[in-house]
Amino acid sequence: MVSRRVVVVGLLFGSILSAGFVGGTTFVDIDGDGESALSEVREGTDPSSVDTDEDGLDDGKEKQYGTNPINADTDGDGLEDGQEVNELETNPSDTDSDGDGLSDPAEIGEYESNPRAIDTDGDGLSDDDEVYDHGTDPTDTDTDGDGLSDREEVEAYGTSPIDIDTDDDGVGDGLERNEYGTDPTRNDTDDDGISDGDEIEIYETEPTSTDTDGDGLDDDDEIYTLETDPTNVDTDSDGDGVDDASEVDDYETNPYDSDSDDDGLTDGAEIIEYRTDPTDEDTDGDGLSDGKEVNRSDQYPGADPLRTDVFVEVDEMEGTELPKRETAKIVQQFEDAPIDNPDGSTGISLHVEYDEIVPSEPRTEWDGSYEDYRDQYRDQNGTGYHYLLIVETAVHDGRSVGGTAASGSSGAMMVRHYEWSDITGTTAMHELGHSLGLADVHEGIDSRRYSHQEYPSVMNYNRPNNYYGYSTGGSSRNDFDDWSYLEEHLETPQIE
Repeated sequence: MVSRRVVVVGLLFGSILSAGFVGGTTFVDIDGDGESALSEVREGTDPSSVDTDEDGLDDGKEKQYGTNPINADTDGDGLEDGQEVNELETNPSDTDSDGDGLSDPAEIGEYESNPRAIDTDGDGLSDDDEVYDHGTDPTDTDTDGDGLSDREEVEAYGTSPIDIDTDDDGVGDGLERNEYGTDPTRNDTDDDGISDGDEIEIYETEPTSTDTDGDGLDDDDEIYTLETDPTNVDTDSDGDGVDDASEVDDYETNPYDSDSDDDGLTDGAEIIEYRTDPTDEDTDGDGLSDGKEVNRSDQYPGADPLRTDVFVEVDEMEGTELPKRETAKIVQQFEDAPIDNPDGSTGISLHVEYDEIVPSEPRTEWDGSYEDYRDQYRDQNGTGYHYLLIVETAVHDGRSVGGTAASGSSGAMMVRHYEWSDITGTTAMHELGHSLGLADVHEGIDSRRYSHQEYPSVMNYNRPNNYYGYSTGGSSRNDFDDWSYLEEHLETPQIE
């Protein structure tokens, strides 16, 4: 059997001879592919077929494009040479026509990008960078649709081009950059403890400012701790006349409690009108709340919340007396006391309130009938008043005494009536000292251990009968500063 190739070659030579081949100058193109039959024979193509490898590209054009005319897919990329030239316009001799790192078939089939363009979508990122490095779509300039181009996200903002909300704060990257001016890589741009998304969508605060309303209070404090409005600088949440920011920053009061110290005065009244401390129910430390001193002038006449006040209720048995001239001496001693007050003054305001004349008895026992008198006639029990009863004869533990008193919550005192009024007066001041707290705090109190010169105090039994005053200390090494002790430890009877 004679092969087709032999027949073709035979015919070829027969054709050449019949054509009058002379000196190799005659050109014969049997298949009309632009290549001579002789050259096709030499090159291994079929001189009788215009497209030897049947790839859609004539043998002559394959020579023009540098492709292999006997290999339908010269570059082995899965695309036939004719398809690359005639349809795709890609390079049939190169698997990556545009040199972008992606094979032509991959661009055409998998990524749907342009195999003739390094940057199909023109976003500034090459197709292969988009595919391999960033996972973005090489045919879409904004893969995640957040309003920022893939290149901007990668090169300018450090955001993810495949995540619409890089920092997961509830606000898209494009909105953060273009509308709110926030950082799309930080969920809390202003570091105020509130995410940008919550500030924008829930609280309507400014995500780039820690204090949206400029009231001196951070937004997170207002929202989470104070529960005030972070968008309103003029907020007075408790309606006490003081704005929230001032309460927190200037006065340390509670902006949600109109009376922070529960003294009966609003914070505004204390700050603006009375100049008292809205965080201390007893600004002057006298045992009476600021509210009582201001609001109960009927019960505490002359009281001042900025000045130490001491109130004493006095009852006198028939035939006894605490002369008011002696009381005035005691009052003056307290007025001159070296004790500082919040209003800048010194001294204590002693209020001696004479109440009533009570029935008389010859002897009054401290643990006996005195208690009956106190329970029956004491009108200011439980109000912070000290109580003094002037009796004919004071008896304590079965013996007659000049007076006796109990410090602390009761504030009870009993003083014998003396023929010499100054003795009654100084005894009353002595017992008042006990009621105020001068008891077992110095060995010179209620003793004759030290001379009056060493411890010049009405609490010293060696005092002259007409001596009024508590010691200021410093007279001797045995002296004691009564007034300083009272300033620090003043006792007020129980207030109910």
